[in-house]
Amino acid sequence: MSDIVLDLDVGNSYTKWRTGTQRGSVVTGELPALEQSVARVRVSAVAHSENLLSQQIQGMYHVQPEFAKTSKTLLGVHNGYDDISQLGVDRWLALVAAWHRVQSDLIVFDLGTAMTADYVRADGNHLGGYIVPGLNAMRNALGQRTRDVRVHESASDVMLGGVPATNTGDAVNFGLGRVQIGWIKSCIVVGTQSFSNSPTLILTGGDLAVKDLSQLFRFQYFPDLVLEGLALALP
Repeated sequence: MSDIVLDLDVGNSYTKWRTGTQRGSVVTGELPALEQSVARVRVSAVAHSENLLSQQIQGMYHVQPEFAKTSKTLLGVHNGYDDISQLGVDRWLALVAAWHRVQSDLIVFDLGTAMTADYVRADGNHLGGYIVPGLNAMRNALGQRTRDVRVHESASDVMLGGVPATNTGDAVNFGLGRVQIGWIKSCIVVGTQSFSNSPTLILTGGDLAVKDLSQLFRFQYFPDLVLEGLALALP
């Protein structure tokens, strides 16, 4: 009998998955095709119909999925939201996993369709956080609302262009890179004011230029924090 567990982080744009040592991602709406049968499917799903997703998973893997939920407390971490249902389960799982890794004052940045920052004290108290649009969301909004500005995603190595751009594509992409940097810096300033010690900076998510950002900030990079939190929430 299979003892394989499949973990799914169903985001707005992509679904990250992990089973054993295998991992990958598919466009949200699709599920990974696995050669082996699975015994359990654990799911973190944001803004998706749980019933429809459950039917899709059962049809694909023939098991009833288990869905993680945002809770008031989890393994020593205390949710800082006034209404815990407003904190997305992906943010909750990521910040719980981040705290369990370092157990110090920390800020966890998740850079995806949205960019989020969450603050957790060394004692496990979540102080809250921030949400802004991700780079692609900002790029798409600019294209929809500004005539003659249609820009594709840039390679990460040019996102931090050091000089003013001389074409529209670079102007947008360099500018968005600087927006991202400025937002991260401002979030770190809040952290230095909120914590008695300099916070540990943790980075996760898919919409990011890790190499570029690592040159500017002392991040610890953990790409699968939501999946790690899923395993903690549903052991």
